[in-house]
Amino acid sequence: MKYTVTIRGKLRDQPAAAKKYHDDVTGATKDAARKAGDLTHAVYLDPNDPRAFFGVDTWSSLEGIQGFAGSPQIREFFGKLFDGEPEVHVWVDSDWNQW
Repeated sequence: MKYTVTIRGKLRDQPAAAKKYHDDVTGATKDAARKAGDLTHAVYLDPNDPRAFFGVDTWSSLEGIQGFAGSPQIREFFGKLFDGEPEVHVWVDSDWNQW
């Protein structure tokens, strides 16, 4: 089973500074995330509010999500990246019609 994790939050800093911080941290943690089961990582910004962040990751295991996201390093990362606690949701695939 695959799990989709969505992260919605307001960036603490201006987009250019937030992008640099995000890219530095995710570049340094990519291998650990992949080892934990993170298959994909995508980031979207609202064209009307560039500080509005929406991230989508696909994971191969629920345990991997919990272990990686619960680590002190990732909690610190979220605390520095976002202005407040982001909304994080875990979703599972359905058998509904899709395209």
